[in-house]
Amino acid sequence: MRRKPNVPTLLAISDRRLCGGASGLEHWARSLPAGTAVQLREKDLDSTALTEIGRTLREAVSGLLIVNGSLNVAVDCRADGVHLGSDQPWTEAAPAIQDRGLLLGVSTHNRRELEDAAVADADYALFGPVFASPEKLRFGAPQGIERLKRAAQGPLPILAVGGVDPSNTPDLARAGAHGVAAIRAFAEPDTAAALAAAWALAAGTLRLP
Repeated sequence: MRRKPNVPTLLAISDRRLCGGASGLEHWARSLPAGTAVQLREKDLDSTALTEIGRTLREAVSGLLIVNGSLNVAVDCRADGVHLGSDQPWTEAAPAIQDRGLLLGVSTHNRRELEDAAVADADYALFGPVFASPEKLRFGAPQGIERLKRAAQGPLPILAVGGVDPSNTPDLARAGAHGVAAIRAFAEPDTAAALAAAWALAAGTLRLP
């Protein structure tokens, strides 16, 4: 079994609608700040289309490549991890993912899901939405900084998601987030660079001993 990679601190979540369609995802991935992990998340595509995109991204991504929802697609495109949504069977899926030395990430929105993620031995959890986000409206009101702080006190590294931007990275780092994940904040090169720089400054400044 290969050595499992480290949990990323910057996770750019794909949305081909924001970058000119599937053909624009390669350019988008290459424009991300060096070392940024990419989560391939195009839920409406079938496994064949996802594998094709994943193989393209594998060559374009300088950081980790994580596939949303499918171990088979992750293996076929030589990804570094699998991310499972809150509606997927984490405990049942975890052994096969981990036996291949892949990272296992999960999406969480409350304390119960965080507890379930720990039971499933996930490597990290996305927690949110911390702030208001159009992509997360179906999950209800934003969690806020205080709930993020409590989530970060648990056993799993937490990546804050939902309304993340350069201006709120100090609050996220202070709350104990391991890193940040976003769709829109990573959609354009300028905003992605600003977010990466802001997180590096916030995490480095606020975590000095």
